[in-house]
Amino acid sequence: MPDDRSRKAALDQAVWLLSGRAHGKAELESKLKKKGFDPESIASVMERLEQLRLLDDRAFAGSCMASQARRRPEGAFKTRARLRQKGLSDEIIDETIAGYDQAELCRNAAERKLRTLSGPPETVKKKLHAFLKNRGFDWETVRDTVELVTASDRSA
Repeated sequence: MPDDRSRKAALDQAVWLLSGRAHGKAELESKLKKKGFDPESIASVMERLEQLRLLDDRAFAGSCMASQARRRPEGAFKTRARLRQKGLSDEIIDETIAGYDQAELCRNAAERKLRTLSGPPETVKKKLHAFLKNRGFDWETVRDTVELVTASDRSA
């Protein structure tokens, strides 16, 4: 049975980590294990944080997705892998991804990248296509987006 000091230290560490940014349950638990806290203290802290509503995997997934969409839009394939790495369930990941328009994210990424590309139109299209595929967007979305943004670029 963990003593009160161990539990308090684990809770303090968890709150300190959460003060920096949101964490998922699995991610926070892993960090506490790495800090050397015993499993009973960690379980007690996790339960307490859930009671206080300081841990919510759905809110955490939404926060990650929104932040990523603003800074560096990526497709469902890459997003799924990144959220899975954070220990989130497939159900939560699917719900989170469904809340975002993949075509809009792809267009935002393409428009940003297009500003940095130069050369003949076919070269620009190939580079843009490769860039968007590497960002995790599906083939059909990439194809449609490349045609859309390069057509509007030519008419401007």
